[in-house]
Amino acid sequence: MKKYILTIDQGTTSTRAILFDHKANTIGIYQMEFTQICPKSGYVEHNADEIYQTVLECIKNVIINASIEPEEIDSIAITNQRETTVAFGFDGHPLANAICWQSRQSQKICDDLIARGYEDMIYQKTGLHINPYFSASKIRYLIDNNQNIKDLYDAGKVLFGTMDTYILYRLTNGASFKTDATNASRTMLYNIHTLSYDDELLGLFNIKKESLPLVMNSADNFGYANINGVKIPVCAMMGDQQASLFGHCAFNQGEIKNTYGTGCFMLLNVGSKPIMAKNGLLTTLASLIDGKPTYALEGSVFIAGAAVKWLRDSLKIIENSKETDERARKSHNNELIIVPSFVGMGTPYWDNDVRGAMFGLTLDTNQDDIIKATLESIAYESLDVFNVMASEANINKLSLSVDGGASFNDYLLQFQADILQSVIKRPRQVETTALGACYMSGLYTGFFKNYDEVRNLNQTIKMFYPIMSKEEKNKKYARWKLAIEACRVFK
Repeated sequence: MKKYILTIDQGTTSTRAILFDHKANTIGIYQMEFTQICPKSGYVEHNADEIYQTVLECIKNVIINASIEPEEIDSIAITNQRETTVAFGFDGHPLANAICWQSRQSQKICDDLIARGYEDMIYQKTGLHINPYFSASKIRYLIDNNQNIKDLYDAGKVLFGTMDTYILYRLTNGASFKTDATNASRTMLYNIHTLSYDDELLGLFNIKKESLPLVMNSADNFGYANINGVKIPVCAMMGDQQASLFGHCAFNQGEIKNTYGTGCFMLLNVGSKPIMAKNGLLTTLASLIDGKPTYALEGSVFIAGAAVKWLRDSLKIIENSKETDERARKSHNNELIIVPSFVGMGTPYWDNDVRGAMFGLTLDTNQDDIIKATLESIAYESLDVFNVMASEANINKLSLSVDGGASFNDYLLQFQADILQSVIKRPRQVETTALGACYMSGLYTGFFKNYDEVRNLNQTIKMFYPIMSKEEKNKKYARWKLAIEACRVFK
């Protein structure tokens, strides 16, 4: 009997390979960071080949460190940073740096589409707001600004894909040029109602369908990866946030999760029919299983854990993220507010031009105060998202399941419970994104018997209850909203 599922979790700043057993225990994990390339302000790029090499290294080392054989692996699941776009040749060689989902270099393309009145049409088809965040404008930018790519594209020799597609293509030695519906739904070229690439959108962006990957179910036969001479099927691919929702076992309408990763992403399962929101939320595919879609409302915050990385790498006031919990508790400053809108604002503002700021600086402000305000900003951003989600989906009371790197931070989660005035649940298995892809693959192959078995594996290990008064919460949130307004004025 096969003993393990191998999940490749390809994120914005690092790649991980994780082995799960039949009880959803983590048997092994190996992680590698890769280079963040920022050639200009607001530009974020990745070397796709470097990322693929981290994938190979992570797979090799997790297998070695866990002392298992490739033959014991049931299947491979891939979950990935969404929207980040790679242009590559038939040989798998990237033709330029991948444009990260955070990057803003296709802003002018988006501004032109908005000025020409395409905002509503695109939203009604895709559930997405016109923004450099999504893949279509990135593809157009690569064609328009790289002569080699343009020449090869005109000759029909360029492939475009998100990181799932690129990793799959390389793992299968070019045999599989595929993606899944959750990733396709983030391209701004995929119609979430017809479940297919949209000819009108392809025409609008002037992108050939032949250059895009075949869209599959989230659990499907994606091809075979050769791992140390052993062919292992790839049976699941999902965008990271949809995988996280699945990993929380949010299989039913009304179930909700929040991921604290590089960005912050709140998803609400809305069932088999999409809700086209009106207040800055996105409508997206949560999964596509056996041709049957499940939809979600999503609130996207561009900077969350990346703000903690900013404390470490740019301000150099911490050595690692773990120390922020203790350092925040040392601060007695309740007035400092940081708005970490380093690359614009997502839900509910969708303001591409705003940048970050600090409010309430005094001569007494110290490093611990800045750390505390940075953590609290993540909770405020999540509250902004939840407020619009609650109004769209008629939610009044909830318990919020959380995951992601920052969910290890007890100070953040307690403040989140306080400012949200709701219970926060941290599951036993916080590798929820990788776990969701694992569940998807395992349910497809029979590694897991059914959804009930999977639910029984998903247990809450710690709960955070609000202790802040509603009056204090309202006072704090009013100051946050004032800071947001000030940032949006000062551009």
